[in-house]
Amino acid sequence: MAHLPISASDEDLIKFADEWARLLEAEDYAAAFGFTAQEPSMQWTPELIRQVIKSYCECSAGQKVTLNGEPTDIHQRKEVTRWQDDGHGSIGEIWYDLNIDGYASDLTATFYIEEGPDGLTVRLNDIHVM
Repeated sequence: MAHLPISASDEDLIKFADEWARLLEAEDYAAAFGFTAQEPSMQWTPELIRQVIKSYCECSAGQKVTLNGEPTDIHQRKEVTRWQDDGHGSIGEIWYDLNIDGYASDLTATFYIEEGPDGLTVRLNDIHVM
């Protein structure tokens, strides 16, 4: 289940994460869940993704991820770090701060980048306050 070619740049990986955030903005948690692979130990489900977002900060049922966000005392981080294969196929990670209701937040999604024979797979690891 490769999402991107092996040659994908850091910019390509960030664009991929932006597309995932667009699905969250539309509150299509099932599509967002299906857009990435998931870290099995985290037991992600579409409902759990929704709960984590709705439980952030003020715990408002109406709050949602937005692709664009105004900086507050927080500036959105979109960062790719790469390393040599760790023996499990992981070659890097993405740290992607989620905007909530149009403002930058410290709620961060982390993704593993895994290399396989057919390309790169982006695996949702965690969503938590960083």
